Amino acid sequence: MSIFTPSHTATYLDGCHRSVIAQTHRDWEWIVLLNGSAEWEPPEPDPRIRVVRGESTGNVGAAKREACALAAGEVLVELDHDDVLASNCLEELVSVFTDDHEAVLAYSDFAQINADGSANYDKFNLAMGWTYASDDVDGLRVNRCHALEPSPHNVSYIWYAPNHVRAFRRSAYEKVGGYDPALEVLDDQDLMMRLYEIGDFVRIPHCLYLQRIHESNTQRDKRINKHIQTDTVARYHRGIRTLATAWSRRNGLAALDLRVPEWPGEPADDLTPVDIDPQEPRLPCPDESVGVVVATELLQRIPDRRALFEELHRVLVHGGLVLTTTPSTDGRGAFQDPTHVSFWNQNSFWYLTQRQLRDRVFPGSSMRFQVSALRTYFPTDFDKTHNIAYVGANLLAVRSGPRHGGPLLS
Repeated sequence: MSIFTPSHTATYLDGCHRSVIAQTHRDWEWIVLLNGSAEWEPPEPDPRIRVVRGESTGNVGAAKREACALAAGEVLVELDHDDVLASNCLEELVSVFTDDHEAVLAYSDFAQINADGSANYDKFNLAMGWTYASDDVDGLRVNRCHALEPSPHNVSYIWYAPNHVRAFRRSAYEKVGGYDPALEVLDDQDLMMRLYEIGDFVRIPHCLYLQRIHESNTQRDKRINKHIQTDTVARYHRGIRTLATAWSRRNGLAALDLRVPEWPGEPADDLTPVDIDPQEPRLPCPDESVGVVVATELLQRIPDRRALFEELHRVLVHGGLVLTTTPSTDGRGAFQDPTHVSFWNQNSFWYLTQRQLRDRVFPGSSMRFQVSALRTYFPTDFDKTHNIAYVGANLLAVRSGPRHGGPLLS
């Protein structure tokens, strides 16, 4: 196994070093790539530790790419220069990659520590699905954060994607092209989304990583944090369909392009086209057999929205996605076409995702959806010029199963 750590400041590298040499699994190498003015060497010589002066400057994606290129292991383990590995971290990772040959990435639960190494008890927003429990990591009592399970939705937002520890197979890393050297931030989300397109992720339900919180953390920079918050959403929209389709194929689930015969739209090579009767929207699929349904320019043609979404909920698995694009009443497009029989905007989806409103307008219905993404936008310059706004609503089917990140409205 190869651990890699780019570093532009050596403040906490001694702590990293102590956690690496304490690993119960002894067959490892550690690549420390020093950038800028950083200077460091291990307190004691160890042939497994290589300290290299980096050639890349600036972007973290370039530094990580250079560090990975120096590594010799079949599994690459990311260790940030201010963090700490639990002593059984590598042992647990070896077990996953040995037992699960389909896994391309493994990750664990984690906890936060303060600059001085003491436990940090800050929490992420519990309303977004995060849960915590007290745990012991090498004698330190910590507040363990339970990582969310991998899914197209969770992986597509950095907020809910695997945090540390993260480790991935070299073969998969090279297949997808490695870290993007042009990226200043979200190099990790970019790589994870490309990895998830080709294979499975495995969550290790143990606290294997301590993440240090201090004043110099990247996300504390207001400019950088603002960029992270906006770019993670943009990356979601660019990649969610691809990831949902790939995940469906890996799990033997259908990926459907839903349409009505009179308006077939453009064929999609990655989806199975399915025509439905607007008056009786039934799908020729068994219960819980579908991973993703794409419904572009469809909702406005179905008069009975309850019948449509109950049918979608019937066929989708837990965490399956319906990706909709519909002319919005916030622009002219919803009303200008005389063939439209149903009218939508962002607020329309409240009645599908909030139990109180659902029960009021669809009494007796058991369908349950969670918002994956909801926006109003102009897909093209033509749409913007002519004020044809669209509502893009991506919904997760909710059944019994792991929590997906984000608000789950009651």
